[in-house]
Amino acid sequence: SDNTVRRVNEVAMPPNVEKFLVTYQGPTGKGTAIHAILEAAATLQVRACVVVEARAPGIAPKWVSLLAEPVLAGEAQVAMAYYQRSAYAASLVDNLIFPFFHAFLRTDLRDPVASEFCLSGEVARDLACCDVWETEVARFGFNVWMATQALVREWPLVQVNLGYRGDPSGEPGALLDARFLHTVGTMFRFLSVHREFWLTERPFLHVPKRGLEFVEKDISSPECLSSLASALWEGKRRSFAEWEKIFSPELLAELFETVTHFKERGFPISLWASLVMETALIYNQGEGDPDKVVEALLPIFHGRTAAYLAETQGMSPREREKVVQQILEAFEKEKPEFCRRWQSYESLWIDQDAAYWTS
Repeated sequence: SDNTVRRVNEVAMPPNVEKFLVTYQGPTGKGTAIHAILEAAATLQVRACVVVEARAPGIAPKWVSLLAEPVLAGEAQVAMAYYQRSAYAASLVDNLIFPFFHAFLRTDLRDPVASEFCLSGEVARDLACCDVWETEVARFGFNVWMATQALVREWPLVQVNLGYRGDPSGEPGALLDARFLHTVGTMFRFLSVHREFWLTERPFLHVPKRGLEFVEKDISSPECLSSLASALWEGKRRSFAEWEKIFSPELLAELFETVTHFKERGFPISLWASLVMETALIYNQGEGDPDKVVEALLPIFHGRTAAYLAETQGMSPREREKVVQQILEAFEKEKPEFCRRWQSYESLWIDQDAAYWTS
């Protein structure tokens, strides 16, 4: 409806380039759309398949070549982007996704949910054939699932700096956010599906970096502190019953104290790490509705985002890495107790299909 099809159809191509313009037909969802692209890549027997999000603020022509070159050169089978963004745009990755991957998958892959990436034709065909397209992977869970597949299955991987990427669309502090729910739910499910992987001591995986040079500059965030703080306070009212089910009395009391005095004290990194670990544990126990468990974490994330914006105000993306390092250390500190509790509970849980998302 925005004339994309017409504009693509009208673009003149050089003689050595063929253009296929097709109309997608099928269920709605980001993952299902990407599934169609992967199927097309497999059918065409491509050497490399570059995927760019439809709404990609900051997009530049060089993104395509930067992502494709490592795969075409045979250096990698998967090339994932990472970006320079505002603290608000990077908040989910900096406060949750990257620390989780760092702790459980033992990697420095900087943006495991990067919207722009390139796959070899072999990997595209492999992912297209996985039996996941009736799950949250078919919606907004695709990117985090793809990253876990690349790491668990040990596909050669590089990360490519594409430079500046603008702020995401959506309302800051929204009470429901499908992108958050599907991404975090898919990530937490990894703990059950691949428990043998992360419970085994593994060497740390350094993912090579390619692409643009890191430019030192301040990238301001939108004015959204009040919206995020309001979402935290509203979350206390709406999610009180779920919080009581998820968190221990001591952790719940600390959370309530933080919410009450949020304006004066912010949101401690150590508390945030404890809450995430507790939520991930309860999510995988199989009792109750796992979607509600993740939903209950959303307003807490809004509070942590507001605190992160305050903590990093005036910092460049490189300077913010010092705060991110503190978050990584907090997650690492929580992991041994998480593993102990997981192993003590696991024998009581209903065994889940370990082949889920891989066959």
